[in-house]
Amino acid sequence: MIAEQKKLESRFEELVALQHVLRHQPNKTKLTENQNELQKVAEALRQSTKQLCRNLKDNPNVAENMLKVASERQALQLLLSQCLNEIEVFGKVQPLLESVMAQEASEQAMKETIEREKNTTAAVRQLRNDLREEKLDHEEKVKEKKKGLVVLKEQLKGLKMDTAVSTRYLQKGLGAGNEHERRLQRTQLEDLLKELGLVQQQIDIEKAVHATQAEFLRQVAQQMQEDSVNWQSKHDEDLAAREKELELLKQQHARDLLALKTAEDKFNTEAALKKERELKVAEERERAEFEDMRELRRVQAAVIIQAWVRGHRVRRALKAGGGKKGGGKKGGKKKK
Repeated sequence: MIAEQKKLESRFEELVALQHVLRHQPNKTKLTENQNELQKVAEALRQSTKQLCRNLKDNPNVAENMLKVASERQALQLLLSQCLNEIEVFGKVQPLLESVMAQEASEQAMKETIEREKNTTAAVRQLRNDLREEKLDHEEKVKEKKKGLVVLKEQLKGLKMDTAVSTRYLQKGLGAGNEHERRLQRTQLEDLLKELGLVQQQIDIEKAVHATQAEFLRQVAQQMQEDSVNWQSKHDEDLAAREKELELLKQQHARDLLALKTAEDKFNTEAALKKERELKVAEERERAEFEDMRELRRVQAAVIIQAWVRGHRVRRALKAGGGKKGGGKKGGKKKK
């Protein structure tokens, strides 16, 4: 029974851990299955715990308890003897320390087990509350859907009645409309037959007109064929005459080209002679201008030279006259 109790506790812890993961997934089917299984495991765990407590209350095993007390006393005596030996030999109490540490570890494990049991109980309580809220929400939604279903049924009933009435009126209206439509179709058929007779007459007239036009067009085509032959012969004659004229024009063009070549040569010769004459006239004019300029410079130079000579003579004469005048004055003074 204790092994089954431990198995149920392990399964309960697995389902609780898995539920936190499934809450964040969009698929709520697995979450619902997890909640159902968790509820079943919690119920089985509760029943197993009750059964275990009941068995322990109903069947207390005194012999086993005494045996446990004796074994613990014997273990304590052994521990004390080991401690005395350690103290006498090494001066330490290592076995006692190890026993105390083991006891503390056991107590810590027991505390952790109790804490896990508390957490598990709180999780079960929270899950029960969540399940209760889910049931209430589900029942509320079912009630709303039932109300909506009733309203939809009433609407469907009204629509069926309206449809039946509309169908009867529509059938009557369609019957009257069909009869009226048949009358209109008969009238239209008679009108179309009359129009068909008129169209047939028009077709006969058009056929006669077409035959007349075809005969006329045939005659016109024959006349045009004859005209085409005449125009072709005339075209050939005109073409021969134009070719002859073209040959004469080519010969005239050749003569004109020869005359043009002769005239161009003559023009080039006259232009060269004219250019030579112009060059000679220009050279003679430049030579005459140069001679005139040189003569002018010669005259200017002669004038300058003459002026310089005259000036020189005047200066010499002035110098000579001044010397003579000075000598006369000196001699006069001596005479006095």
